[in-house]
Amino acid sequence: MAGKLRMDEISSLTGYSVSTVSRVLSGKSYTSEKARDAIVACARRLGVLHEMNSGRLLINSIVVFAPARTFAPRGDHFYLEVTRGVAEACAPHDVHLSYCPLEEQRADVKLFLEKASASSVSAIIIIGTDDRTIFKLAASLNKPCVLINSHDKDMKLDAVSPDHRAIGFSAMQHLFEQGHRRILTVTCLRRETLFLRLEGIKDAYRHFHVPFDAQHDLIVLEAYSARETEQALNRWLDAHPKEAWPDVILPGGKGIITGVQQVLQARGLRTPDDISVMTIDLASRLENTPEAPITGFVVPCRELGFEAVQLIQNRLNRPQSPIYNLLLQGKLVDCGTVANATRHAAREEIRNQF
Repeated sequence: MAGKLRMDEISSLTGYSVSTVSRVLSGKSYTSEKARDAIVACARRLGVLHEMNSGRLLINSIVVFAPARTFAPRGDHFYLEVTRGVAEACAPHDVHLSYCPLEEQRADVKLFLEKASASSVSAIIIIGTDDRTIFKLAASLNKPCVLINSHDKDMKLDAVSPDHRAIGFSAMQHLFEQGHRRILTVTCLRRETLFLRLEGIKDAYRHFHVPFDAQHDLIVLEAYSARETEQALNRWLDAHPKEAWPDVILPGGKGIITGVQQVLQARGLRTPDDISVMTIDLASRLENTPEAPITGFVVPCRELGFEAVQLIQNRLNRPQSPIYNLLLQGKLVDCGTVANATRHAAREEIRNQF
């Protein structure tokens, strides 16, 4: 009965019918923006939103911005999984989702403003961009906005990301604890998140008192390209004697993984018998795709989308709460592509005999 009385009270204070109040507080979309804003503002003043079930999503529509390759055939699995997480989180609610391409750097500002400032859009999700101009514009729109796999250094927007630094550290820690020391990291550094992963890797070298030599232990690529990976890795192997080749290669990203596997196959090198392979960039729920299973850390992609929607809800219910930067941890999945230390030690003994 208390809930009914509250609806009567909100109805009386706003001038809208009880049925309209009920629709808005149930997260239904078929009410005018004016009515919704007035009812939500009144409910917030009365403290009703704090008492409500957090599962109700009090918005009509969300526009999701992501790199264009997310929506291309055989495109970016990572971001595609994230958008699926957003869709799954919104599925129980009467929320309209729309999608718009937005690049990581030098994004189309005009397109962003056109889509994000539309009166029909209640909230914004931005996936995988480093463009600070976009962040500033999003913060000025007075709509809930959550970044996924990005970080607003001005601290005005909520964000949820994988803990890239921790994932990089944990991957290298796993290899060091197995007894491996000659590890070649192959990565692309086109985004700040990728620098964080590399910093985590370097942290592990320092933690285990292993010297890190960027000239010998690291290959940096311009893009996630299998062809570029093949060329760079072949150059590295040709420039070093076989006794200095790595025991483990640590590629980051689907294209890089493919390139590494193609090089090893072309040279007749078996995994993990000759060289182990491990990654720090497995997309969740995609670890068993046809492209040769590989040991690595699964990034919780769909969970990123789900948590972004929860952050929108929190911002609606608690507009004055501090800005959030939520970090999700990865999980190691062993697909048998990393040999244990004793096998590597035995191989070292054989090498030293010849």
